[in-house]
Amino acid sequence: MRKYILLLIIPIFYQCSNAGKTVVHDVYDYGAKGDGVTNDHDAIQKAIDACKGTGGTVLFPNGKFLTGQLMLGSDMTIKIDSSATLLGIQSDSQEAYPTGMLETQYPNRMYEDMQRRLIYGNHVQNVTITGKGTIDGQGDFDPWMNVKSLGAEKDRPTILSFVGAKNITISDLTLLKPASWTQVYIECDGVTIRNVKVRTGNLSPNRDGIDIVDCHNVLIEDCDIKSEDDGICFKSGSEYGCINAIVRNCVVDKLNVNAGNGFKLGTDALGSFMNFEVSGLTIKNVKRNSAIAIESMDGAIIDNLNISDVEISNSGQAIFVLLADRRRTVPGRKTRIGTISNIHFKNIRGKNFTQQYPSIITGIPGHNVQNITFEDLDLELKGGIEKTDQTVMEYDGSYPEGYKFGDTNAYGFFIRHTDQVEFINCNISSELPDAREWLVQQDVKNVTIK
Repeated sequence: MRKYILLLIIPIFYQCSNAGKTVVHDVYDYGAKGDGVTNDHDAIQKAIDACKGTGGTVLFPNGKFLTGQLMLGSDMTIKIDSSATLLGIQSDSQEAYPTGMLETQYPNRMYEDMQRRLIYGNHVQNVTITGKGTIDGQGDFDPWMNVKSLGAEKDRPTILSFVGAKNITISDLTLLKPASWTQVYIECDGVTIRNVKVRTGNLSPNRDGIDIVDCHNVLIEDCDIKSEDDGICFKSGSEYGCINAIVRNCVVDKLNVNAGNGFKLGTDALGSFMNFEVSGLTIKNVKRNSAIAIESMDGAIIDNLNISDVEISNSGQAIFVLLADRRRTVPGRKTRIGTISNIHFKNIRGKNFTQQYPSIITGIPGHNVQNITFEDLDLELKGGIEKTDQTVMEYDGSYPEGYKFGDTNAYGFFIRHTDQVEFINCNISSELPDAREWLVQQDVKNVTIK
């Protein structure tokens, strides 16, 4: 009798002891070869399809796994081991990377962008990609490199794309050589990007490091980005906007390429950028452009940004803030001019600037930037200009970059069409003697220097 009871108990105990264990779907078990030559797409997609919705894990052990577009499901983890590499296949065929417009909830100016992807999460939730491994987009492929216009970026695959997703975590990965943007998150809620290394290379345009488009509740931390174009970029193509974002302890190296900025809000800016806490950034090698760029071009409301503890070196310009009217919109919404208000820059340090541009804070006539505070800034600008009669253009409707305003007649800050501006305990100097004043203001209601 005791033996019979024991035989009943053992299976029950076995079931209980395995309850809650994650089911692992090893891609080798589904037929993957992992030799870097065989196209493992079908085997990998079978593993993903078996795992989705279960809370399980798709495992890439040691090997190199060649594939085209993979479609993720909800409630799953992709684990790429440290000795594993996922390789994007170098093919421009529709079979490898099918073209498909983004399925956005709101009319979104960017729904036609990024139509090809290596890893795609379309309206999924509770997805993690992790494991200390590598995803190599192999973007140095001739049809993707020799592009004649920026619009061609829609035809080159990103490495990661998530649209309308919830609770997405990307961590402990190295992302190499995308064909276009490295990773893009559009109209998502709950995005965590942690300890991700990006190495885009610098051989073709539009290779951003991180692009957050109309997302809420975003955390980016401990990332190391070397990108040909914008390093960390928040965009808004719809009324959904970007709300509640934390960016901290990241390094952005712009590789001394002319394109792009270090940390940026815009240029696509229709909705909003609200409640940002940005701290602990190291931004370098931006060449002629801005380490920090904040732009409301298409009606965006930008409010409540705190940017602190930033180290800038070898960049063209420290800070560029622009409120303007590019007259872009989406169906069903009239064009409008947005607002920029309540931005606090604290403990921003910069040296070894490559250009003689000051930081620029400007609105347009009748639309002022409001309530900007600079506290504990220590900027040693390049200097070296011997004249003070520069005429500074108004925004002319072209693609907005700080360098287009030229040297200006200030070496530290040029401020125009702005309400309350406050400088608290700031040290602004120039490396070379400069005939210009450190601060020039035009159509500014109130500047306080303490």
